[in-house]
Amino acid sequence: MSAALQWLEARVGRGGLRPLDVSLARFVAEHGGDDHAVWLTALVSFMSTQGHVCLDLAHAPAEPFDLPDCPWRPDTPPPIDGTLIGAPGDNAPLILDDTRLYLSRHYQAEGRVAAAVRHRLMLRELPTGLTGQLAGTLFPDNAEETDWQRIAAINCTLHRFGIITGGPGTGKTWTVTRMLALQLLVAHTLAPDDPLPRIRLAAPTGKAAARLTESLRAALPSLQIDDALRDALPSEAVTLHRLLGAGRDGRPRYTASRPLPVDIVVVDEASMIDLGLMTQLVAALPEQASLYLVGDRDQLASVEAGSVFADLCGQGGTQFSAPLAERLALEGIHVPDSAQQTSLVDDTVVRLTRTHRFGHTSGIAQLAEAVRTGDVRAVQALRDTPPPDLAWAAPDRAALIQYAVNALKPMLTLAATGAPAEDVLTAFGRFRILCALRRGPWGVEQINTQITRALRRAGLTDSEEWYPGRAVLLTRNDWALGLFNGDAGVAVLDPEDGQLKVAFLAPDEQVRYVPPVRLPAFEECWAMTIHKSQGSEFDEVVLVLPESDSLILGRELVYTGITRAKERVMMTMDERSLNAAMSRSVSRHTGLGDQII
Repeated sequence: MSAALQWLEARVGRGGLRPLDVSLARFVAEHGGDDHAVWLTALVSFMSTQGHVCLDLAHAPAEPFDLPDCPWRPDTPPPIDGTLIGAPGDNAPLILDDTRLYLSRHYQAEGRVAAAVRHRLMLRELPTGLTGQLAGTLFPDNAEETDWQRIAAINCTLHRFGIITGGPGTGKTWTVTRMLALQLLVAHTLAPDDPLPRIRLAAPTGKAAARLTESLRAALPSLQIDDALRDALPSEAVTLHRLLGAGRDGRPRYTASRPLPVDIVVVDEASMIDLGLMTQLVAALPEQASLYLVGDRDQLASVEAGSVFADLCGQGGTQFSAPLAERLALEGIHVPDSAQQTSLVDDTVVRLTRTHRFGHTSGIAQLAEAVRTGDVRAVQALRDTPPPDLAWAAPDRAALIQYAVNALKPMLTLAATGAPAEDVLTAFGRFRILCALRRGPWGVEQINTQITRALRRAGLTDSEEWYPGRAVLLTRNDWALGLFNGDAGVAVLDPEDGQLKVAFLAPDEQVRYVPPVRLPAFEECWAMTIHKSQGSEFDEVVLVLPESDSLILGRELVYTGITRAKERVMMTMDERSLNAAMSRSVSRHTGLGDQII
């Protein structure tokens, strides 16, 4: 037996090494691969579970498989034999592209996304000056500063692919609404007798879709456009799974052979989209359809493999190539051009930086920016003199549990007195504990268990398994019910039959009642991981980091947790944990950016 394979088989289950990783390595060994190829196969498979699309040998991990006793280092590329390890274009289980080694399916998926984006990068053939002129009817004149929202709308309209990125409260949805109105105005002006473009809005999760729907409806009344154009704007967003027509087995109804009946697709919270889901989305797009992605590039990447949104954002956002700057000038927009611009995809990215939600004195905004940039001194200043919307607490589990009991009491009281589900769900969204980890003394599992016990001791819940106000978070999809991993609900009395059911807020803002016995796998939801909180917002967030450092801690994780809060953040952690997290930025091994060029 191969020495490498023998070592790997003896360590399955340690450091995250899976049976599947070893099975793939065994396949390579059985088909004549040497030890180096066996090691590499196991590692590239293992790294896919860590969110990486490939293994970049130029930046290989110092401790393969997170096992310090591993006797091998991935410091040299394997020879290409065309059978086990191939070059781009070969039919082999592993593909080596420059210094990146891929599982074949990941290489093909990345290539499909790159091709779909590249196909949409060239400027549309629109009459010069038309887009800028029509944008003037949608955006207020502001000669004192550059209007990046207006630039984003015009730039997206000039391309069939675009990205709008920005932090919380920067007006991304407001901008999208006007961008879509601008697209309709342009289409109607150029071909008044033709049907207007068909538009769909989507988001990765039900909660994100519901938030997008709410924001869209808030932005629509201020639009000054004809009723016919207003009626062509979508009034709600759906989940990506629903957009793609996913069946009970998860397979999409719409594919390359049966494309979506749509002309424009906008996807919010795009940082949550993994490579597999993005591949399904671009495959389902008609060839001439436009795709626009919206999100915050500084948030956590998707749970599954890939960092598609961050890869596509690249270095773009506030500067453009000279040709695009000249084109925008013809639309009445003057922007800085960059001599270093090398990628067409960078020209499709606009970053919004001005926050409309938080004032200049907001502690949430200041802390988020300091963490995003790794500014330890700025964080220390906010710790020394915290603004009113920011609080700091030393790690004290008993104090944390009591604080949670007090914060949850209003929601539980509403549920116990038979208040409408809408009111209970609104109260449920006012407070959440967000943890970096699932397990351990400061992880979700233990904190949820302790809160449940404390609520019972306080007389806020009874001893029954199900009671009004019990909050749950789904951990598995149920395609038949249309419920998905990450959906959160609260047990309430169904007004129609008086039975205790779990209420979920659907993307169309309607309440769905589901009997507890029909729920897929779930867990308590007094606390949740920061990963699971993506796409959600809460009035108050208590952010919890473990006392000891963990490799999972990074700037993106802390930034994402902070930016879930709308009104107040309590940072529950010691200084060392936060500083360790801020010193680390998680970077995934991918090649999407290079494939697009």
